[in-house]
Amino acid sequence: MGAVEPVVQVDLLGEVRVRVAGGELAVGPPRQRAVLAVLALRAGATVSRSELIDGVWGESAPASVEGSVHTYIHGLRRVLSATGGEMLVRTGAGYRLVLEPAAVDVTAVELGVRRARELAGTGENAAAVRVLDECLGLWRGVPLAGVPGPLAEAERVRLTELRYQLVEERADLMLALRRHRELVAELGEAVLAEPFRERLRALLMLALYRSGRRAEALAEFDTARRLLVAELGLDPGAELAELHARILRADPELEAPITRPASVAPAQLPHEVADFVGRSHELAQLEEWNAAVGTRGRALIISAVDGFGGVGKTSLAVRFARQVAKFYPDGQLYLNLRGFDPHRTPLTVQEALAQLLWSLGAGGRRQELDAQVAIYRTLLSDKQMLILLDNAASAEQVRELLPGPSNSLVLVTSRNRLSGLVVREGAHRLTLGLLSEAEAIQLLRASVGGRRVGSEPEQAAALARLCGYLPLALRIAAEKISSDPEASLQDLVENLTVERDRLDALDVGDDDMSSVRAVFSWSYHSLDPEVARAFRYLGVLPGQDIGVEAAAAALDRSPGEAAKLLAVLCEQNLLEREGDRYGFHDLVRVYAAELGDHVDSADERSAASRRLLSWYVYTLRAAYSCIMPHDRIFPLDLPEVVHELPVFATGDDAYAWCQLEAANIRALMQCAAELGEHEAAWQMAWYMYNHYYSAGLVTEWLEVLRIALRSAEQRDGVVPRLRILNHISIANSRLGRNDIAARTLEEALAIAGGTDNDSLRIGLLVNLSSTLREAKQYDQGIVRAREGVQLALKVGGPYEKAGSFDALCELYVESQRPAEALECGRAGLDAARAAGNDLLAANILVNLGHAHRDLGNMADAVAEYETALELCVRLGDRYHEALARFGMAELHRRNSRFVEAREQARRALDIFLRLDGEEAGVAQAFLASLEDVSTAGSS
Repeated sequence: MGAVEPVVQVDLLGEVRVRVAGGELAVGPPRQRAVLAVLALRAGATVSRSELIDGVWGESAPASVEGSVHTYIHGLRRVLSATGGEMLVRTGAGYRLVLEPAAVDVTAVELGVRRARELAGTGENAAAVRVLDECLGLWRGVPLAGVPGPLAEAERVRLTELRYQLVEERADLMLALRRHRELVAELGEAVLAEPFRERLRALLMLALYRSGRRAEALAEFDTARRLLVAELGLDPGAELAELHARILRADPELEAPITRPASVAPAQLPHEVADFVGRSHELAQLEEWNAAVGTRGRALIISAVDGFGGVGKTSLAVRFARQVAKFYPDGQLYLNLRGFDPHRTPLTVQEALAQLLWSLGAGGRRQELDAQVAIYRTLLSDKQMLILLDNAASAEQVRELLPGPSNSLVLVTSRNRLSGLVVREGAHRLTLGLLSEAEAIQLLRASVGGRRVGSEPEQAAALARLCGYLPLALRIAAEKISSDPEASLQDLVENLTVERDRLDALDVGDDDMSSVRAVFSWSYHSLDPEVARAFRYLGVLPGQDIGVEAAAAALDRSPGEAAKLLAVLCEQNLLEREGDRYGFHDLVRVYAAELGDHVDSADERSAASRRLLSWYVYTLRAAYSCIMPHDRIFPLDLPEVVHELPVFATGDDAYAWCQLEAANIRALMQCAAELGEHEAAWQMAWYMYNHYYSAGLVTEWLEVLRIALRSAEQRDGVVPRLRILNHISIANSRLGRNDIAARTLEEALAIAGGTDNDSLRIGLLVNLSSTLREAKQYDQGIVRAREGVQLALKVGGPYEKAGSFDALCELYVESQRPAEALECGRAGLDAARAAGNDLLAANILVNLGHAHRDLGNMADAVAEYETALELCVRLGDRYHEALARFGMAELHRRNSRFVEAREQARRALDIFLRLDGEEAGVAQAFLASLEDVSTAGSS
């Protein structure tokens, strides 16, 4: 956008036209314009004859269509010959319009939109608005006006939707720039053209409100409500209703360009190493860059600290971060991106963002990547925060983790040079080399004492050289010296020289390892056999870190014995401890695994992995039983674990364990699949349901479920596969992908039709009907729910009957069929009580209350709600308590008992907010509407 316009331009965003040298060519009849449109949308690429026919005629193509294609191509060649070149050429496969894609206005818009979003992502909102202005200026009316054919019709719909999407994106940017007054007129016109587009209406309301026109903003909501009810029988959506409520109460956050959730300032920097030495030049350079924050028109400084493994990148970054942390009062974030971990894949951008957002207090429901980035940058936009992104694999892994313009400092460490950050983001690059000889000797002196180093200066220099002047290797060597006060440095140098030569046979060409493998082996060979065995076994295990009980299972020792082994490895600097967790430096892990491959048999390594797998699976089953005591536990073909398992006193304890171990469990699932333990692999995903569902980590959940699905498909029978498909549908539904969720369930039902597992089929039907209800597809949902009811009545037990009646009852309530809801609810309640399932009973009681309320049976509705409340209090079920109270609030409102309505709604809202329930917005809007009634009454 903004470049010199091409000599030949094809315009599709209005009537189709071809412009050349300031003039316009007569394109020809409608079908000929349709052929040109198909070719222009694929400018520069070959379009086959069949693609042309499908795009212009579709299924209505006549028998003579081949001749028609030839006629229109010939006509277009004649028209385009006026451009002075051969623009339309025949190829072996079809036809190609010889034109740069940017010479077509549709493609120019798409390129411009991409550029605008990049600008907005880096906080350059004003520039993004200018680009979007250019894009929107290319529309001249209805796209492809008067052009026949299925492709033109589809493109008209797509491009019209794109236009309004760009209007909304531009309005968001304008509001962030405080240019609300400029927006009012153009958004008013857009709303008149698209009156049912609630997002447009919300933007107009906000622009009016910020322009001091509160009454007009509220009037827009009333207009929308009347229109939606009259034309569609619907109330305004949650976004519009919540904005209306916030305008009513003059929410001060509406005045700010962007609202921000509050969060506790994080302080996540790791500990410094105790004997940090040298690096004075590098620290001075970092300090110089840091001092320039805000003085060069740059709100953000990025220092990419690169260098090979073990060179001390993290130590330097942490040292500097702690020195300057006081200048960043909003906190410090730390994240290990696992770029070069030999046993774990690097964090994906979404995984990294999820962790950062969680640290910033915004880790609830999971959004798509673009939404995550937007929320992250919004939270940091006015912050002074220090962010340390450690062990990055690539610039691409880091790019979306960078804030927009802010007063934050980002430190990135990586073994790679991350040139992309320097070129595109203006990062200051600091390449960290080896220590100098003087610095290396200084580190030895700080670690083992000046007397011993000073007494053998030549040997100290030789030792530093044999350690490759690598800080990690030097620290290990220092530990060896300290642990053997009788040995001379000369003896140690000779031993290390011999060991280095012996290890050449193990060299696999990894330059990072070749210089330090001898040092690692030096420590390893000082271990007694039991500790050495523990070192090797731990090196081949999956997962990021390990606790004492899990290590005991892998090592086949008691927890006390395992704790002693881990402590010795920590003392030798071969293992790192963080709290009560233990893990390897990644280079040390490579070495440990390498040793395991050479020393231990495949059977021994496999046995250790299976012991650890069994320990995790049985612990996970125990945690699930504590969280979901009434749910089923599946048979398992792994032997019962003989090692000590954690004891969970409460469901919260069990949930916390799942949260802590989630990354390890995912790695173990993959390990289980590789070992052929497919039953364990899919069950682990099943038992982690509560962690992923409750934490909102839906994208990660789907990745775990895909691993589980592959293992489930390896099992005899289809039941495991069906159970995982059921969870996949729930995860997609959480992301708002109800169409994918419904298709997944339809696939599962088709598979289940060939089985005799009626209970599972009923469960799938219930889930499908609920998914369709969430998608507001009530008729289809009722059909599926009835199937579930009929099957449950035929072959199901009380639980299956209760679940299917409950789903149908809820569908009837939401589709305004209260009499049928009442009938289903009564049957469902009887079944739930027979099954002894109080949670289902509570949900059905609430829906029975809704049904009586909608029938005007006030006394009966109150009785049902109160019964539900008594049950919820006994169960500690806060969610259904809130639903019951909110139902009572609506009942009171309908009977003009506004004081009672307000009290019940406030109590419901308090619970919804505590549970992070999506119903909170509806409850807030309800309370605001009561305030509106009170205001009207007093006036």
